[in-house]
Amino acid sequence: MDLSKKTHQLFNAPISGTQLYFLAFVIYFIPAYLIDTTFTVYLSWSKLRIISYIAIPILLLKIYVLDNWNWRQLIIVSVFLIIGVLGWRAAKYPEILMMMVFVIGARGVSFNEIISWYFYLSLSFIMAIAIISLLNIIPNLTYYSMLRPTRYSLGMAYTTFVASHIVYISLAYCYLRFSKLKWIDYLAIFLIGLVVMKITDTRLDFYEMILLIPIMIIAQRAEKGQKYSRYFASFWWIATPFLASITLISAYFYNQNNHIFFKLNSLLSGRLHLSHVGFERYPITLFGRKIVEHSFGGTKGATFANHNLFELSTNYFYLDSSFVRMLLVWGSIVFVLVISTIMWITIRGTAHKEYVLPAIFLLIAINAVLEPHILQIIYNPFLLALLAKETKFREIKE
Repeated sequence: MDLSKKTHQLFNAPISGTQLYFLAFVIYFIPAYLIDTTFTVYLSWSKLRIISYIAIPILLLKIYVLDNWNWRQLIIVSVFLIIGVLGWRAAKYPEILMMMVFVIGARGVSFNEIISWYFYLSLSFIMAIAIISLLNIIPNLTYYSMLRPTRYSLGMAYTTFVASHIVYISLAYCYLRFSKLKWIDYLAIFLIGLVVMKITDTRLDFYEMILLIPIMIIAQRAEKGQKYSRYFASFWWIATPFLASITLISAYFYNQNNHIFFKLNSLLSGRLHLSHVGFERYPITLFGRKIVEHSFGGTKGATFANHNLFELSTNYFYLDSSFVRMLLVWGSIVFVLVISTIMWITIRGTAHKEYVLPAIFLLIAINAVLEPHILQIIYNPFLLALLAKETKFREIKE
């Protein structure tokens, strides 16, 4: 009798919007994460992607049934979701649609909880994937070159994915522990970045993890009211539009015969030239387009890479920069929306004299010049701050 009553209570328990959100978050996160690993030798990325789509109706249920939007707001929400669908169908990549539904669905959900879920899921997965790759359960891709040290992917589809995950996990850690960050935390971040750099030879990500340390120290000092730190931090909201503009202008007008461009392209490992090729091949559109790329990711990509030991193959083409990628792959409307979203989040934080998100988006903007992950929730969950319920750090210091 007691068991029957408990079963009845379980099935009749009310479901909150927050519960639905995190159910959708986990359902999406797991297959989306595995797509970027060599686990795809067992289950294809297309099947994993279909599984990740299960999150969409769950979030739509929260948005249209449980969230208290008025009819005017629902029209605006619907327009944004339609933009997400159009971008998805044009580019053949679902990231913009998934980001749209998760950003809108985050209304009323604690952003602090979102980052906690992201942090523990991402940390658990990267450790588990690395271990099972070292046990030869899934491939640990090895990249050989006469131009640089041997690199290992630790179960990810490419070496840079490991470093990018570590960068974003570090940002999430700093967000969660912001008011309590000490020198031991910064030392740990530095040492982890150093180890990852030695394994994957991803120097640019390592430099960003070094830069993270002074930026977070300045943000902490700014929140405590330190005059010069607060003055310096008050300009961080400019970083995203500024770096996006510089990246796009440099890529569009790149000329390999120009000494400055040549040096800059060399410093960026050829990314500037590839971005310029992207502009030459693919005109800017409103809703994006499918772009054919040939990268070194995955088992086929590793074989492709290891056939070119002395130089980058002329067949290699991949848009690494998130800014260039957003504009060419997802179109000008999505580009403007994302840049505007980041500016709103950072200006709002600066106005409230809370500098951790402006600091994080400063580092994300620097990363976006070189890496393509700004619209992937499995890397970057910080865009979800737009509508999520804010949690002031001064209220959670315990």
